[in-house]
Amino acid sequence: MAAPQVVSVVLFLVVSLFARCEGFGTGAPAGACTTMQPGHLDGNTSVSAQTSTSPYSIVPGATSYTAGGTVSVEIRGPVFRGFLLQARRPGMTTPVGSFSDAPNNTKLTTCTTAASSMTHANTEAKENITLTWTAPSPAVGNVQFVATIAEVKTTYWMNVASAEISGANIAMATSYVIMFSLIPTLYGLLA
Repeated sequence: MAAPQVVSVVLFLVVSLFARCEGFGTGAPAGACTTMQPGHLDGNTSVSAQTSTSPYSIVPGATSYTAGGTVSVEIRGPVFRGFLLQARRPGMTTPVGSFSDAPNNTKLTTCTTAASSMTHANTEAKENITLTWTAPSPAVGNVQFVATIAEVKTTYWMNVASAEISGANIAMATSYVIMFSLIPTLYGLLA
C-alpha cells in the first residue's frame, strides 16, 4: 500500500472509532424520537437508564390547552446535561404539537414534524428550564409531556412524564355553544 493510502485508512479508522463513542453532546439522535433511548456508550458498553425514581419532574404551566394555544413546560430538578422532551397522547409514541423559543443551551428538533421535540444543544449545565409548547390544531385530546433526562452521559432517566393536560378543539367548543344557545329558540318555536 502506498503511503497516502495508509494515511487514508488510518484516518478513516480513527474517525470511525470516535463516531462510535458519540455522546450526543449536541442533541438527542433521531433514533431516540420514538423510544426516547439516548444510545449512550461508556467506552464500548451501552449505558442503561436508571431504575430509581427520577429526581426530575416535568411540570406543565396549565391543566388544559386550546387548539393552537401555547403552554409553558418546566423541567425541574438538579443540574442536568442533556434531555429530549415531547408532548404525546397518553400511551402513544408520536409527538404532537410543536415547540418554540428555545432557551439558551437547548434547541428545537424534528422527530415527526418540524420542532416536534426539544433537546439539549450542548452539555452545559441546565437547571429548571422552561420551554414553550404549541398545541396542535385541531386539538387531540389529553396530552402529557414525556422526557429522557441525562444528569450526565452515564446517568439518565427515561419516560419522566408530566400529569396529563386536557385539550379541547375550539371549533368543537364553539359548535356546542351555538347549539346550546339555539335550544331556547327551538323550545320557543315548539311551545
